[in-house]
Amino acid sequence: MNNNTTICVDLAKEVFQVAIFNKAGKAKLNKEVSAKKMCLIIAQYPDAAIFMEACGSAHHWARRFTSSGHKVGLIPSHIAAKYRVSNKSDKNDVLSIYEASKNQQLHCVQIRTLEQQDIATLHKFREGYKKERNQLANRLRGFGREYGVNFALGISKLLKQVPIALEDAENEMTVVARRVVFRLLEQLRHVILLMKEVTDEIEAIAKQIDACQRLVQLPGIAWLGASMMYAKFGSAECFRRGRDASASIGLVPAHSGSGGKVTIGRITKRGDTYLRTLIINGARSLVIHVKEKTDSLSCWVRQLLSTKGFNKTIVAVANKLVRMATAMLKSGLEYRQPVAQ
Repeated sequence: MNNNTTICVDLAKEVFQVAIFNKAGKAKLNKEVSAKKMCLIIAQYPDAAIFMEACGSAHHWARRFTSSGHKVGLIPSHIAAKYRVSNKSDKNDVLSIYEASKNQQLHCVQIRTLEQQDIATLHKFREGYKKERNQLANRLRGFGREYGVNFALGISKLLKQVPIALEDAENEMTVVARRVVFRLLEQLRHVILLMKEVTDEIEAIAKQIDACQRLVQLPGIAWLGASMMYAKFGSAECFRRGRDASASIGLVPAHSGSGGKVTIGRITKRGDTYLRTLIINGARSLVIHVKEKTDSLSCWVRQLLSTKGFNKTIVAVANKLVRMATAMLKSGLEYRQPVAQ
């Protein structure tokens, strides 16, 4: 690779800020250009190191520049922002990207393949339906309360209770109110159906991917969790150890202190909230169903429950699941159920 030139790009929808630095760190260029002009400029520096923020369209450009022989690094946005020394502007943002790229301890975001991008897109699509489903359910409950009709929490209970309320002539719901509630109910049923279709599509794709087939063998991990871990981590080669992967999604304790006194706090909750939620939900299922199982993982979980409590145990199990998943992705091995010692 050509280490003499570093190119930093502040991505946008139409206008891109491109900065070029020589080996001594002196800026040779820092200006706004179009996407076409950006590609022409970068083509003049073969095998250069290119750094960008990990934001919208970053993976697309990273794949494109990598295929042209460049070394590409995607820097987390919150890390690059810490290196900004003046007011926020495109020129200052691209300089902060360059300063962040010089940090030897920097962990860049792994570039997604098109397969990983497809899975991540489907998960975002499904999450949109999930939010719409919850919004419709809340609107139904809100309208019902205006007429003295209370619907229970939970989608399944709501779907059963709304038709009963519509047929009940004793409540205060007027003809107009019943018509509105009926329309909302039909919208809710339609969104749930669409959400199920996307979920089935994610599972169908995941079942064809070797890495997902191995990840789903982990206790507490189903196809949704396995597919999103694969979309996020890929081969996990960008992580030196499992703890790095766990830290990337905020499942490790935060450290704070000075003067030789270090305080360990709650988990950082950094990174991908959606993936962290999937893994914690899977860990919760594992802890709930541990019962009297005799494998070493279940024995370890029961020991944690007796000393740390339910919620802390769930987070600890989620951390361990990510570490095991990272080891499986890096080694390509199947999950081997541990035996109690």
